[in-house]
Amino acid sequence: MFARRKTATGSARLQAWLELFRLPNLLTVPGDVLAGASVAVLAGTQTVNFWNLSRVVLAVLAIYAMGLVQNDWIDLAEDRYHRPKRPLPSKRISSSSAALAFLLCLVLGVLIALSVSRQVFVGTLLLVALAWSYNVFLKKRLWGGAISMGLCRGMSVLLGAISMGWQSAVLPVFVGTVTYVGCVTWFAEGENRKQIPDARIYYPLYCFVIAWLLSLPMLLYYRADITPGSFMLSLCCFLAAFLSVGYAGFSVHNRAIRPEQMRALIASWLRSLLPWQAGWIVLFDSTWAVAVMVVLLLFWPLGILLNKYFSQS
Repeated sequence: MFARRKTATGSARLQAWLELFRLPNLLTVPGDVLAGASVAVLAGTQTVNFWNLSRVVLAVLAIYAMGLVQNDWIDLAEDRYHRPKRPLPSKRISSSSAALAFLLCLVLGVLIALSVSRQVFVGTLLLVALAWSYNVFLKKRLWGGAISMGLCRGMSVLLGAISMGWQSAVLPVFVGTVTYVGCVTWFAEGENRKQIPDARIYYPLYCFVIAWLLSLPMLLYYRADITPGSFMLSLCCFLAAFLSVGYAGFSVHNRAIRPEQMRALIASWLRSLLPWQAGWIVLFDSTWAVAVMVVLLLFWPLGILLNKYFSQS
């Protein structure tokens, strides 16, 4: 009986930590780095250094986790009212434990980045600064919060590119990610109130489509390095992202929605990053790129399942 109670307690603590780290969101983080790296390799002559790339992914995951802990820590007073069941206001995780997790994630992310290269280390420090700026200073400032959060995710794309050798071809991926995540963050500011979304609900879709159109000159320039099969797989991924984002907006356009419905919309938009990332990755014609594309697309339904147990916004 004691063993069962101990197991139940351990399971509850694990559940609380996974809620704090917003497990479904973590699934969308590696793709930013891999998308940036894939486009950089496609546009350059350098081969993929999987050891460096895996360390950059781990560093970005650690910094992202740090930002999530800091976010809940700073929002503790607000969450006591709007989300009393979150791990910190419900006291399932103590403030001291959260502080320790924050410090460990920060140190781990910075040290891993330092082990890759000086450029990745400096980029990671910039990512930390952006995360802190969002959480501490800019989150409650409508455009400031949206822009800083978009830059956080965009910086992850750039870190992937930097680790493989910088190429300007990555800029459309960067622009699309920054503007899309910025728009989603802008809408997330109002997720705790009832509202009737107007035509602006399609802004995230416009961000994806315009960024992809901006990438067409790059795709034409490197067309000799992109096989027809890779291009078709990429196009299918992008169409999936466009349809997902567009349908999510259409489903709430000019309809009165409650806070929980708005949070579900935000979660759906965040999951749509997965096919967007997969579309860039699979442009690089290789077995590993196709494998990563498949994994990211499998993360999509997995994220829907996990969102039933862990909040994404």
